Amino acid sequence: MTTWLEILIVSFFILLPFLYDTCRGFRYHFRLAIFSVLASLTSLLAIFQFKQRTRLIAYFGQQISDLLSLEWHLHGKQNLLSKRTRVAIMNYQSNINTLGIMHLLYCCQEKDLNIISNTNYNNLWPFSFFPWLLSLMLCPIQFLNTSLGFLYFSPAIMDSGPEIILAPTTMTNKEIIKMALKKKLPIQPIVFSNCYFINREKHLFEPGRVIISVMPIIETDGLIANDISNLSDEISTKIRVEYDSISKITKLSDYQTPCL
Repeated sequence: MTTWLEILIVSFFILLPFLYDTCRGFRYHFRLAIFSVLASLTSLLAIFQFKQRTRLIAYFGQQISDLLSLEWHLHGKQNLLSKRTRVAIMNYQSNINTLGIMHLLYCCQEKDLNIISNTNYNNLWPFSFFPWLLSLMLCPIQFLNTSLGFLYFSPAIMDSGPEIILAPTTMTNKEIIKMALKKKLPIQPIVFSNCYFINREKHLFEPGRVIISVMPIIETDGLIANDISNLSDEISTKIRVEYDSISKITKLSDYQTPCL
């Protein structure tokens, strides 16, 4: 029995490169598994409070991108390095965009700028389940207080320096704008180009390139609740135009897309 098991294991590893090169479905699931496992392991860093936590998360996120041959090109870096705290509105498309957020962290390492989530990375799947579970086991009271503090933007966070605050992906633009108005914070759209290299229906997950465009900050001073709808439409239009513009740069031919 042991001999047959060893033969099967050896055969699998021998066939692995062949399957990866010739079978798109196998390659899709294999690369997705690598992403999910490594991202989940990286997410464990989010539950511990230490000085270099953000840098470590950004570093490992960049290593995952390199391993999967994903390139992130940043446009509008001067807008990213603003010294003001603001709320981000993103055209979140897939889980792969979490690596793009890690790349933004990586680009900001030398600046006094942090990117935080109102649920302590828990809305960034797969940077989610393990921090939630272990935080409950290790320090449930502190975790709940921290989560609620992030949700309502505690004074400690507001006074800690310039931040980009990520709203949950389930929130609509109007809800995010309402939240920003309540706390008198400006809004910054962050746009990801189309991820041509990943398609769940076609089982496609290839090396690729994504442009991240950080747009100028939009002021909310002087706005009232009645202005939310118009501002939401204006921001959505700007995001759509920018998305179309940067997506034209990343052509389908940029990526390895075998027809197998």
